[in-house]
Amino acid sequence: MRGLLLDENISHVVASHVTTRRPDIGIQRIFHWRAGTLRNRLDARVLQAATEDGLTLVTYDVNTILPLVTEWGVSGLTHAGVIFVYQRTIRSNDFGGLIRALERLWDHEHDQDWTNRTHYLERA
Repeated sequence: MRGLLLDENISHVVASHVTTRRPDIGIQRIFHWRAGTLRNRLDARVLQAATEDGLTLVTYDVNTILPLVTEWGVSGLTHAGVIFVYQRTIRSNDFGGLIRALERLWDHEHDQDWTNRTHYLERA
């Protein structure tokens, strides 16, 4: 895993705190990454661009991204990994919980190949 890309639904607070606490974790927000040109774009385009940049997508959007990566797998398309977060596991307003969970996952998995990998984030 080369870095993380937070989708539009994850607060800027998460990226800011991860960057401050753990500068070794390459983390981007879709609002600033690629000068914000992929804001409000189709999920497939965002996932394709993340793959081009080697970024693993972090999203709460299980309902649309999961079918997309499944479709890509069947079609032989690759992606740089997706980390799914469930509201029931870590609420979107639980910034500390999300930050700690991402840091723990990074510590255990960042040196692994995340090509076509999906992961459901667990509370730290």
